[in-house]
Amino acid sequence: MIPQEIRRPGYHATAHRFEWAVLWVVVGLLAIGLLSALHDANERAERQAVELTIRNMRTGMQLAMGEALMQQRESEMAAWVGNNPVHWLGSDPAGYRGECSAAESRELPAGAWCFDRDRRELVYRPRHAGHLRVLSANDKDRCDVLSWRVTRVPERMASGALVGLRLAATADCRWTSGGS
Repeated sequence: MIPQEIRRPGYHATAHRFEWAVLWVVVGLLAIGLLSALHDANERAERQAVELTIRNMRTGMQLAMGEALMQQRESEMAAWVGNNPVHWLGSDPAGYRGECSAAESRELPAGAWCFDRDRRELVYRPRHAGHLRVLSANDKDRCDVLSWRVTRVPERMASGALVGLRLAATADCRWTSGGS
């Protein structure tokens, strides 16, 4: 019997396979980078939407306070402490579920708002919480819920009998610079 020579792929076939392997690695790395950038962009968009919603609530509250002052109904404003700030918006924010209990606010789905009637706070559960952190000594802790409350401005800041109100964040969570 005649011994058969082992066939090896030629230089061109090996080079061609190597080029394809390099191409797939580059395409994979690009896809990973683009998906990461898309996720960061989604988180930034959510952050801006939440901040704009809160800013609009504050503006609505200031307009309501101005109207009460012009109509000499300052005494009513003291009763607004702990009220639902969504009432000062023209329409409910996307994902708003109305009033809820403390237990229901802990079980909110991502992207939902509710007014916790037990704690008198507006609650929001972010869809993307990757850049949310607790402002404390251990900045590695992550947050899963944001909340705000209508509070009275301290007397030293309010002038005379005028009742000042503000919409203050009650959760110790903030978006870090990575999400800005």
